[in-house]
Amino acid sequence: MGWRLRLLIRRQPPRLLLANQSPEVVIGDLGDNEALGRLVEGADAVLHVAGVVKALDREGFMRGNAEPTGRLAAIAARQATPPHFVLMSSLAAREPALSPYCASKRAGEDALKAAAGAMAWTILRPTAVYGPGDRELLPFFKTVKRGFAPRPPGAIQRLSLIHVEDLGRFAAASAGLAAAKGQTWELDDGAADGHGWAELTAAAAAALGTHPKTVTIPKLLLKATAQANALKAAWTGKPQMLVPHKLPEMLHADWLCHHRPPASLGTKWEPKWAIGPGFADTVRWYRREGWL
Repeated sequence: MGWRLRLLIRRQPPRLLLANQSPEVVIGDLGDNEALGRLVEGADAVLHVAGVVKALDREGFMRGNAEPTGRLAAIAARQATPPHFVLMSSLAAREPALSPYCASKRAGEDALKAAAGAMAWTILRPTAVYGPGDRELLPFFKTVKRGFAPRPPGAIQRLSLIHVEDLGRFAAASAGLAAAKGQTWELDDGAADGHGWAELTAAAAAALGTHPKTVTIPKLLLKATAQANALKAAWTGKPQMLVPHKLPEMLHADWLCHHRPPASLGTKWEPKWAIGPGFADTVRWYRREGWL
């Protein structure tokens, strides 16, 4: 893409090499206004991808997703030449009433718009993201490896997915793109009708070399597990992913993308990873890193 990278990182990693370049590093976090100022100074584009997917309560989600977005956007907007601000939001922002997480993602979008003023912005709403480094779908792959294909109860039959490499490429392509300014786009792998559970299971099984048996998870078991995790979170102070307020998201009937970028934007916005090769790539990475 021709970008020179500057990254905000909490602590200096032992080695950081991206796209054959050593990026400039700003040590700090999203609560450090001085570090944020150094981060955006002279930048042509800001890509905000940080956030939380689990928290102890609604306030924790707001602190992790909404408040930092507004803070960073305000600092960027005050620059002499404001950058193009690209927010990596989530398809969950489309349904803010479903859960605290969904509400916090929408609040982050609203905070960007409120702080932007004349600064150009783009909001990207990816669907479920998978690929190397992802931990959220790892339990699904582990279960399929053990010979079982979990299927949630409820109305949801199909959902959209996107490989992390495609997501990163789309985000980079949107930065500085005139047609992307002021737009909110939903991103997936290009499968118009998403993917059914049988297709997801088959792709995972092929990548893992297993023949799993489909098992529908009873709603009562989901609720019991969520309650147990909530008690664990309260006891340990460590957020858990599957808790009661997460269930409405899991059981929501529509997680398909409906507002994709227009085809006229060209090949930079064409996904490269279909579900079969994408799952195979993910499993290879998991195995190489000892996660599976």
